[in-house]
Parts: sequence; structure tokens; C-alpha cells
Amino acid sequence: MIRALALLLLASCTVPNDQRARAELDIGHASFDGLSVEVADGLAAIRRLDDHALELWSGAPVLDITLVVDDSRAGDWTIIARNSLVDSTLVVDGVIHTREPGDSSTVATFHVLLTAGSHALRVAPPDADRAEPFHFAAMADIQTALPVVDDIFTLISADSDVRFVLAMGDLTQRGQIDEYELLDRQLTTLAVPFYTTRGNHELWGDDSRFTDRFGRANFHFDFKGAAFTFVDSGDAGLDPLVEEWLDGWLAKAKDQPHVFLTHIPPIDPTGVRYGGFRSMRDAHRLLERLAEGNVDLTLYGHIHTFIQFDNAGIPAYISGGGGAQPMQGDGIDRHFLVVEIDASTPAALVPISGPIRAVDVHRVD
Repeated sequence: MIRALALLLLASCTVPNDQRARAELDIGHASFDGLSVEVADGLAAIRRLDDHALELWSGAPVLDITLVVDDSRAGDWTIIARNSLVDSTLVVDGVIHTREPGDSSTVATFHVLLTAGSHALRVAPPDADRAEPFHFAAMADIQTALPVVDDIFTLISADSDVRFVLAMGDLTQRGQIDEYELLDRQLTTLAVPFYTTRGNHELWGDDSRFTDRFGRANFHFDFKGAAFTFVDSGDAGLDPLVEEWLDGWLAKAKDQPHVFLTHIPPIDPTGVRYGGFRSMRDAHRLLERLAEGNVDLTLYGHIHTFIQFDNAGIPAYISGGGGAQPMQGDGIDRHFLVVEIDASTPAALVPISGPIRAVDVHRVD
């Protein structure tokens, strides 16, 4: 019995987020009385599917959607893509539809006529497939600063070059419903989309509180020739299923500029903080994967400060200044990063390497 208990404990420590990872396979799929919808790669949370209406929370700048409508559901439809880029359009079976005026900048509403049958929908900005320079912001560890995070969102929104925000988790302090509701309200002050994975603080609450709003915590997308991969390390490691997904994403993006994001850094860069994977073997295996996959930039949170370093020869940044209690003595308070990336010139100028042309730290007073 002792041996059996030991094996059970070992298994639970080895794959602690298996249930979370497998549940993500259902994200982006829904059906309702003669209707079905599938979002490619699960890159959107389906918030509503009913009579002549589809509402999504976008987890990426580009969504490819298959919507099947039976005879009783044909007619005028309302398609709402929340968390979308301000210049996104909807292409239905090759026909471009522009968004309705009057919505907030990240809520794209379209009215279209759908006949019975299967329809290919694409929500994306016109320049999504053009390899050229662009900027994105990155941040993590909002937590107790949820009531005032709108000041960071306002600063990001004022930068007209930033296309979207990437977040490395710990959006809440305890994963409570009221915290997510407050975050929903704060995100209305952000003029660009917000794509995120989860952190360890989200694990205090039920997983559905995160996934129902934001969709997958493990996902991959391309934009303007660059690749972005998010993985869930909320409990200081990766599930084996996530490692399988990661292998596929790395292989797909091996010849692209590639940014990798997760909450907890595999190895604490100072060795004296509280951030790193629970298993050094798992940490080394992940870093080996990222190096072999030609990843250009890694972004982490969890440690409430700013640290620039290398892991496995890859430029790395910890940006844990979204608002959580900062590390004492570092002189780093609330902040976010702005990154310029250029997939059109593989030998781009440095201060970092390759296609990452600049990473600027923006401190918040």
C-alpha cells in the first residue's frame, strides 16, 4: 500500500496540469440546434452561439472559422469578435465585410447574410500576412493592481505602434470571479487586443473562470511573419501533452522569428529568487527544445521585477511589473515592455539578436 501511494503521489507531481491541458481540446468548438462552429486551433473562446448570432473572444490576431448553418438558421447573422484588432475585417466565403461603426476599438461587429451550408469565415486585419516590422507590448503579474491597471492600459493604448498586448499570466490574485469581472471592465480601457496564458495565481480558482473568458492557455499563432507560442506553466512545469503540442509548434516555426511566452521561467536567473520550474530536468529539457527550435525571444513573469538575461543562448526577459508587490531593493516597480519585431529581414539590426530589433522597458509612475 505504501508503494502504491508513493506511485500515486509521483504521478500527481509529474502531470499536475493534465486535466487542464486536455480540457483545452474542447475550446473553439460548439453546436446548437442545427448549428456548429469550429475555430481553427482553438484560438477563440465561443461565448455565444444561438439563433443567428455568434460571439467570440479572440485569442489571436487571425481567426479561421467554419460555421455550419442548416435551413432553419439561414438568414441575417450577427458575428461579434471581441478582443480583435481595430482594423480587422470579416471574410465570408471570400467576400470581405467591414465592421459596424460605433463599437469599442477591440469589439468588431459584423452583419452578414448566410445561406444554409458550411461557411469559411476569417477575422483578421488586411496586413496580417505581410512580413514587416511591428510592435507589441508584454506584461505579467497584475494581481493586486487590478483596480488601477487601467493606467498601464491607457499608456499602452497611447502608443499607436503597438498592435496588441501579450500577457504572461497572474492576471488575478486568487482567481476569484469578482477579480475576473473587474479585469473584464479594465480591459475595456485597452485600445488593442490582450492575449494571455495563465499563471499560478489563476490556479486558486476553477479553471473555467479563465477558459470561459480567454480560451486556451496553451496556443500558437502567426502574425506578419512572426510566430508566438504561449504555454501554461502555472504549477511550475509543463504537462507532457503540452510538450507534444510545443514540439509541433516549434517545428512549424523553425524558420520564422519566434517569441515564446510562459509564466514561470524554467530556471531562476539569479538563483536566489522564488521563480523556476519544480524540476531542473524539466527546465533543461524545455530550454533544449527552445534552442533547437531556433526561438528568438523568451518572455516570463512570476518574479516581480525586471531581469534581462540569456537562457540556452536565447535572449530572455522577466517582466513581472504589472502591479503585484515588487521585489524589494531592485528599484523596479510597475512596468511593461514594448518589443519591435521584424520578420522581413532575418539579419535585422540588434540590440538583441536576429529579428528582435528592440525591447524597451516602460515604467509606470
